[in-house]
Amino acid sequence: MIVFIVFSIVGILTIFVTDLADDSYFFEDYVSTVIEQEQIFYLSDAGIEAVKRILKDDTNSYDALNEFWSQELPVQLDEASLTIHIIDQERYLNPNRMINQDGKVDEKFFLIMERLFSVVRIDNQILYNILDWIDPDTSSSGGEEDYIDFPAKNRYMDTVEELKLIKGVNKEVFEGKEEFGSFTPGLKDLLSPYSNGKVNLNTANKWILMSLDEQIDEALAESIIAYRKEKPFTNINDLINVDGVTSDIIYRIRPFTDVKSENFLVQITINLGEREYKLIALLRKMGKSVKEEWRKLY
Repeated sequence: MIVFIVFSIVGILTIFVTDLADDSYFFEDYVSTVIEQEQIFYLSDAGIEAVKRILKDDTNSYDALNEFWSQELPVQLDEASLTIHIIDQERYLNPNRMINQDGKVDEKFFLIMERLFSVVRIDNQILYNILDWIDPDTSSSGGEEDYIDFPAKNRYMDTVEELKLIKGVNKEVFEGKEEFGSFTPGLKDLLSPYSNGKVNLNTANKWILMSLDEQIDEALAESIIAYRKEKPFTNINDLINVDGVTSDIIYRIRPFTDVKSENFLVQITINLGEREYKLIALLRKMGKSVKEEWRKLY
């Protein structure tokens, strides 16, 4: 009987110690996670503040791809590393601009979008589907209004990812494709609802530049890009210095272009220990002021 009691006590103590060890492990893991989260929030704040300072310190009258803010910025700390990318949104076309404040189609901007779709060889029907997604009415303007599980939004797009909901926008259309030995970008690298609506001539890619006017072909777009690498445009009239650009072209594209950017999407990769986190934030620069519009951490 005594032997039985002893073994029983030993068994109970073993279970207790095992449970205690498990509880201790989960407690330590919880504390470690909380501490790491605090570090991530601190690193996120520090990263955003650093980007704000970079943008504030940029006092040029233009924004261009040869400036410090546009380069990949690696930051190495004792326990963490950050990689910062700053992408101005005025290098893209804003699809929301197809609809003006009165809810009507902006015909001139719609023509720009049509040229873009032609340049990158995307079915023009998708453009009409996008138009019906953002226009305020529920009647079709040549595109899709009714989807299987939901109706068209009939409001401006809030994110570029919304395009994935629109009929015809498959992976190739959204992300781009390899054609004839070269890469043609998809809509995610051409459109942004975060843009103020004016294309930055110093940062836009050749496909965007070609969409601005029917007389800007691939050769002229590449000449514009080659010129700005050596000497960024400080105002739109500087375009006249590029061989092939006429005063008529400048006149026609002036309402849709600029040489500065206002909105900057910040992408920060944070490596802490064995974990990787992604921080995305939208900053708006107005004069000497830089304001954070929103951020997402995941």
